[in-house]
Amino acid sequence: MADPYLPPAIESPLVVVSNRGPVTFERNEAGGFEAQRGAGGLVTTLAGVFYRDEATWVAAAMTEADREVPRRQALDHATDLRLRFVSLDPKIYDGYYNGISNGILWFTHHFLWDIARSPTFDESTDDAWRAYEEANRAFAEVLDRFPDDAVFLVQDYQLSLVPMYLRELRPEARVIHFSHTPFAGQTYLRMLPIGMRESLLRGLAGADVLGFQSRTWAENFLLSARSLLGAKADLHRWRLSLDGRTSLIRTFPVSVGAEGLRSIAAQPETKAIRREIRASLGEQRLLLRVDRLEPSKNILRGFLSYELFLRRNPGWQGRVRFLALLTPSREELTAYREYGDACLAEAHRINTELGREGWVPIVVRLQHDMDYAVAAYGMYDAMLVNAVYDGMNLVAMEGPVVNRNGGVLILSRNAGAYGRLGRQSLGVNPFDVRETADAIQQALEMDEDERIRRARGLSRTVLAHTPATWLADQLDMLDRAVRLRGSDE
Repeated sequence: MADPYLPPAIESPLVVVSNRGPVTFERNEAGGFEAQRGAGGLVTTLAGVFYRDEATWVAAAMTEADREVPRRQALDHATDLRLRFVSLDPKIYDGYYNGISNGILWFTHHFLWDIARSPTFDESTDDAWRAYEEANRAFAEVLDRFPDDAVFLVQDYQLSLVPMYLRELRPEARVIHFSHTPFAGQTYLRMLPIGMRESLLRGLAGADVLGFQSRTWAENFLLSARSLLGAKADLHRWRLSLDGRTSLIRTFPVSVGAEGLRSIAAQPETKAIRREIRASLGEQRLLLRVDRLEPSKNILRGFLSYELFLRRNPGWQGRVRFLALLTPSREELTAYREYGDACLAEAHRINTELGREGWVPIVVRLQHDMDYAVAAYGMYDAMLVNAVYDGMNLVAMEGPVVNRNGGVLILSRNAGAYGRLGRQSLGVNPFDVRETADAIQQALEMDEDERIRRARGLSRTVLAHTPATWLADQLDMLDRAVRLRGSDE
């Protein structure tokens, strides 16, 4: 039964829990601590949401300085957001993060395995899994030190076991777990060793509320969790009952902060970049993609689709440029390095075969430059977002918020964003280069009235949801879940 003395979740101290935090620290020349913005898409998504009273962010220590900073460290003089680091042995962190989180779970939830060859599980998998368990338990132990009225918002696949471990330490804790990625279907999830699979499902089931980006990913979890001994999955009321507890399963599609994007777009530096891009284009149209350089983003098939479009429509050769703004990602993993190299090699081949003096079909810019990305967002005629699978995909929402050119969005039907933006975009099967090539042609040749109608629809749809409402909806659902404790409903 819910504690009647606890305040509503929205009035309670929030504890945000993720692998990476919004800042990391380095020692400066004076011997003090210098904060640097944390990397990663999740941090970019969430940092603005949790700048509120009584919020604390718990994250893994990334540097030696992180291990030395005070246990409660203000991140911004204008806010009360604090940070606590979980200090993990480097070998444990490597197994937890590279071995399991990115080496296995990322590939599983994004359906990326080449199943004729991978995965193969052996003793090294067991070692990495033990590190994953140890890291998740270390997070839970830090959370156990917070006051009884805290609300814990645990983020993503790296911390799938934290709800279960925290529940063992504090049975009455109020816990939300949110998955920013897709969630693998029950058949695909069965590729994992049975102990790992069941632990992941039970770990997540320790939360009062389990949030997903789309209905498909929520259904995948519920259908998978039915296999657990003693579990009762209710697909009508979106609940999972297990070990005497009930978890509510819901979708909370994340959104973007339009105000921050438009502020960047208005900066003199961004305007200067727009002028630079415009001058380099001349009379060419602009096809844009902005992505991390990693397998789930489907960059390789995007280049092949563009090549097919150019070969089918030679009249467009010399009249359009494909600008690919790519951020290198997880280069410590062989699969990521090899995929990145293959993408760059394919772009070079297409440029060599189709390019001519004064025209380069594909311009690849390896960068982590938000100003440049926002400048390009403002100018594209078409933007390609063709991820093989994506939890949401914020690029699909960022572009329309600042685009000034009636830009057309070409969007994978396997991206969570398609459920929200599908009506105003051109949907594509990310594995079908023919359909994607046709969509590129349709986007570039679309009449102006339809372009503007679609662009306005995209912008209105994105602006109708905010990061603040995303958070508030989860907190409201948590209050409902807590009221159900001990009831027969």
